[in-house]
Amino acid sequence: IPESPGRLTFPEASIPVGYEETAGPDENETLNALATLKPLGQLRDSFILAVNDEGLWIVDQHVAHERVLFEKILRARDTESVQRQRLLMPVLIDLLPAQMVTFARLAEELDRNGFEAEPFGPRTLAIKAAPVGLEGKELERMLEEVLAVPDREQQAENAETRRRRIAASIACHAAIKINMPLDMAKIDWLLAELGKTEHPTSCPHGRPIALRYSHKDIQKAFQRI
Repeated sequence: IPESPGRLTFPEASIPVGYEETAGPDENETLNALATLKPLGQLRDSFILAVNDEGLWIVDQHVAHERVLFEKILRARDTESVQRQRLLMPVLIDLLPAQMVTFARLAEELDRNGFEAEPFGPRTLAIKAAPVGLEGKELERMLEEVLAVPDREQQAENAETRRRRIAASIACHAAIKINMPLDMAKIDWLLAELGKTEHPTSCPHGRPIALRYSHKDIQKAFQRI
């Protein structure tokens, strides 16, 4: 009887950990693989477990939804079809003087992404409307994040970089969170929507969305081949 390996190990090179233009799995192969996934459930209400003929997949539900929202936001912004929700009461956010200057610089882009905001006094911002799905503390955190970028970095970025940065921040704060239970219908929907995205293997910030353990890797780990 061969000595026990002690624990399962998988060769790192066989696990896709993000999409790159010059490396990583073929995009069409990834899309086809996502279309055949059969979800098994969640791990600690944070990661979706699914299988297909290729093997076992572990999907980070937060960054998967973040990718779905990011591309949806960019499309809606380009076609001027952004959905915004008016708030029952304006959200007041206190800002530093430098952040107020930054808001004035970004006001037009924020408006095109579904925000309706205006100064309310010398150091306070009143938010009257926001993109659908962004509310409460996440709304405040998203604006603070966007306005906290150093002035030097803002001056260096072009219009496209600024557009994608704001869209990525909205998507991150509006996306499904970790430690959030999902029913099977929601899991099916998320995997299907992820399969429709242009880059389904990494979030807008570059983090991997899914890990794949091939059937061959699992067989090797159990010393079947």
